Amino acid sequence: MRRRNQGGQAILLVVVFAGLVLMGALGLAVDGGQLYAQRTMAQSAADAAAQAGILSIFNGTNTGANTFGSAAHTCTTTETLSPCIYARNNGFGATAADVVAFDFPAAAAVGVDPASLSSDAVNLLRVTITRSVSGGIIRMLGAASTTTVKAIAVAAIVEINSPTPLVVTHPTLDHSLSTNGTTNIIICSGPTKSIQVNSNSPVAYASPKAGGIIDLSHAGPADPGNCSTGTGADFGVLGGSTSNPGSLSLGTTGNYVSPASIIDDPLKHVAAPAVPAAPVTGTGGATIPVNTDGCINPSGCTEYSPGLYTGGLNKSGGKDVIFKPGLYYMRGGGFTLKNVNGGGGLVNNWNAMCTTCAADPDTGSGMVVYDSGPAGNTLGNNPTGGFTIDTGVQATLKGSTLTTTDSDGHVVPAAPYYSLLFFEDRTADAHTGPNNQHTFGKGNGCFSLIGTIYATNSRAVMLADPTHYQEVDYNGNPCSSTVQQGYIIVSSLQIVGTTTIRMNLTPYGFLKVRQVALVH
Repeated sequence: MRRRNQGGQAILLVVVFAGLVLMGALGLAVDGGQLYAQRTMAQSAADAAAQAGILSIFNGTNTGANTFGSAAHTCTTTETLSPCIYARNNGFGATAADVVAFDFPAAAAVGVDPASLSSDAVNLLRVTITRSVSGGIIRMLGAASTTTVKAIAVAAIVEINSPTPLVVTHPTLDHSLSTNGTTNIIICSGPTKSIQVNSNSPVAYASPKAGGIIDLSHAGPADPGNCSTGTGADFGVLGGSTSNPGSLSLGTTGNYVSPASIIDDPLKHVAAPAVPAAPVTGTGGATIPVNTDGCINPSGCTEYSPGLYTGGLNKSGGKDVIFKPGLYYMRGGGFTLKNVNGGGGLVNNWNAMCTTCAADPDTGSGMVVYDSGPAGNTLGNNPTGGFTIDTGVQATLKGSTLTTTDSDGHVVPAAPYYSLLFFEDRTADAHTGPNNQHTFGKGNGCFSLIGTIYATNSRAVMLADPTHYQEVDYNGNPCSSTVQQGYIIVSSLQIVGTTTIRMNLTPYGFLKVRQVALVH
């Protein structure tokens, strides 16, 4: 017969065992929760540190006390290198319990498609953070006294397709996009979104000022660029009406999206060109005879060469123009073409680009016109002349033609100018209406622009001073059926008169831009 005290001992053993199980479960829950929280915080710190480090490389700010090259490095607790600072700012690296290290792996080592990366000498940065975390309750049961928490993040400089060919960048302006009159914007081909208006104004694009039609019914990737098979693309605006104001033709697959998240300036990291070493001689133009470099006027043409134009380039009347390939750097005075009507009236829309000149290493067979101030580009203090294509211009101008092949086998615009034709200094003084805006097509002109129109101040400048921005006007009479083969990225776009802009997207493929991304 079992004694009663033996039953009591069994109960005590069960109680002790159950207590140990409960203590273990509690320890696992408490300590596991702590480790999970530490792991999450470590990952956030690694993500921030990796992005900060690659941004330093991207922006060229890894200099001075923040200099780091392409060698693996372990941070001290006081270093001012950007990956180290951002790890500490997020709670890791200030004590010996943490190890913050960064290196520069090969793409294959982190599973990144090499074709997606930029051509920068360094385009991948990996941050690894480890921390020794002391155990709590679970240590009482004989578990290890510390556990190592580890987090890894990889950031990269990548190249992506720009999402939208027409971007109006002003963050707050009323009517930042306006089609006022019997006007039209027609877009053929391109991505699934054709237009983005970043202004948060309730009338960013809306009545009563909006008139005419924006026709996106044949936009989109299904179209080859001639409005033959496209089925439509989206129109996005941050502010404005929540429904189509009635002046948009979106096709069967396009949508009116409002509010639509802003699209950042896709060219904001394209470096401003260096000032050419010496000014061009005189006004930069030289007379050439007919049948030279593409001149078709029996009276000859004025041929311009790239270089530094102190006081700008102003061609008004006189002989027709031919431009050699290269960078045309306007230092005050801007760029003006007026009453240039094409071969003495013999032909409309003649090619104003030199047909026999050697290609330029930075612009190919095209030209880039950069507009800056007379003494550099101190914000607002050095007046820029802007861009004007005025009465009677019937010429074709072409931007940079350099291309490369992306990871999908598509031909795309290449550095340093990414198919730019007109490039306004981002720190330029304001160019706004009614008398100081950039103007394309005022009067009776039938011209073609092959390349990107880029005229905007930074978002920070426009937020700080909403009157400081770049307005671009397309303004003309019935002949002004302007063909734009390329992107338009401007602070404000105003289409007035009886103008039609037909955007047949760049024949060099979609615009590729550099961008920082967290890839692992």
